[in-house]
Amino acid sequence: MFRICLFGSLSIASEGAPTEAVAIAGRCASLLAYLALGRGRYFSRSELLASLWPERSSSSTAGSFNTALWRLRRLVEKPPLKHGDLIVCDRRGAIGLNGPAAVWLDVDEFERLVTPGLSHAPERLSDADIEGLRRGVAMYTSDILLDVTDDWALREREKHRRSYLNALGRLVQLATIRRDYAEGIRHAQAILDNDALREDVHRDLMQLFVLSGQRAQALRQFEHCRELLRRELAIQPMRETMTLYQSIAQSAIGNEPAAAPWAPPNASAYAVALPTQPVYPSMTADEGMRAYGLIDAARRHLATADSQLQLSLQFLER
Repeated sequence: MFRICLFGSLSIASEGAPTEAVAIAGRCASLLAYLALGRGRYFSRSELLASLWPERSSSSTAGSFNTALWRLRRLVEKPPLKHGDLIVCDRRGAIGLNGPAAVWLDVDEFERLVTPGLSHAPERLSDADIEGLRRGVAMYTSDILLDVTDDWALREREKHRRSYLNALGRLVQLATIRRDYAEGIRHAQAILDNDALREDVHRDLMQLFVLSGQRAQALRQFEHCRELLRRELAIQPMRETMTLYQSIAQSAIGNEPAAAPWAPPNASAYAVALPTQPVYPSMTADEGMRAYGLIDAARRHLATADSQLQLSLQFLER
């Protein structure tokens, strides 16, 4: 079994060989990754040259390609493998990673694990599907091919990154449905670690904090979201975000009962009302003082946010 890992930087290992995983860089890494991601296909030399050597002149690319292919064969087809066990040519000279040796590719395993959990509605998922989602996101330690900047690598990186974020989002849905709010918070925070400007996920996280009895943390999450949007995009939060914030803040202040304007994406049937019991009886004196400080700040921010929201709406209506 020949193992190829693309998460992070490319590395290879051969089961039964005495050495550990070996990192590969440069043109050899690009060529191997391209062939691995297209496993099962054969690529003409002109196609490989256009993708992997787009900036080179035609007079030099053929020699560079042949050199890279020769070096790659020497790197990967070592004992117990032999020449042709991994990289083969068809009768027209097209090249593919289609030799008789078994190949394990980490991104293929990742997609195999998460695809069933993303293919059906949350209520139809089996325990095996959910476990596949969890194992898949645990595999995703980094975006793929971080050392490769070619256009084809950027497209593949974004494709697998999107699958990872979708898998995390599905786990947030499932955790909310099962009322495992700590797990939902963990997965929502993982999404924001990779895409901090996802305002919908900030809303999900605010609600999960409230459902777990952390209203003060929910208010902090709104402030963090608003500051990110202001700094990075020079915009205010969406109306849905403001509505959720106002509901949480008013509930904490005690002026009105908590509402439940939010539901997990595509799972409105599983909406859960916000807790109606105040959080203060379980707090220490110091925690209570901090909470009242947050509430006082929330009052001020509500007034400011309302005026800013009205100005924004007036501007958009013009």
